[in-house]
Amino acid sequence: MSKAMPTRIVAVVGFKGAGKTRLIENLVGYLSSRGYRVGTLKHSTPHHPLDTPGKDTWRHREAGAEASAVIADGRAAIFIDRPLSLAEALDALGPLDFVILEGFKSVGYIPRILVVRTPSEVEKLSNGLEVAIVSQIPLEGLDVGVSTLGFSDVERLASIVEEKAIPLLPGFDCGRCGYESCRELALATMRGEADPYRCVHLQAGDVALRVDGRRVPLNPYVRSVFKGVLRALVATLKGCETARRIEIRVEGDG
Repeated sequence: MSKAMPTRIVAVVGFKGAGKTRLIENLVGYLSSRGYRVGTLKHSTPHHPLDTPGKDTWRHREAGAEASAVIADGRAAIFIDRPLSLAEALDALGPLDFVILEGFKSVGYIPRILVVRTPSEVEKLSNGLEVAIVSQIPLEGLDVGVSTLGFSDVERLASIVEEKAIPLLPGFDCGRCGYESCRELALATMRGEADPYRCVHLQAGDVALRVDGRRVPLNPYVRSVFKGVLRALVATLKGCETARRIEIRVEGDG
């Protein structure tokens, strides 16, 4: 049985009022029509309300619950009063083909689509990882090296996302891929000079270790030891002989 491919991501970046959400709506619709499972993830300001004040889940957390959830037929919502890393949030979204990020301007190793209102905004938002620039005004003559599109060019933009989106790199800058940083690997991948799976943390069957919420990089030998020992132990348990995914959480003393 083939292994599921990691979710590929691209960020839609622009200043407030540029039209990011409208573009994402159209892009999600078009990718979904091509048969992909698509999710979205938005970066917001610290004071933006995530829950509705006065509603049940809000009242539960106001009473002291560190997390609350609501489950209905076919859907669910979870509210957690602690920050999640981008990797943790993507994990929580479940198995998807693409996730379109809204915002995350400061993350420097994700392919991005710029949504701009003026040519000057291109310079302010550009970090070399652009795969397309979308604007309501003509941008002819702008020396950017990528496609410049209008909001109606969603079919072409969807094709660019299919070609250029990559799995989330870990941001460890460990150098084991042969590049100095995750950003350099992302740039090389976008130029067609490298494969993102040179990253040892994206290899199929990888082991993820998190200590106090922080993901800890593991070299290939340590990963293979973890994987071999855990599989052998779990296989001795009734009903777990052919486990495909193993998750273990160990609490420290005290």
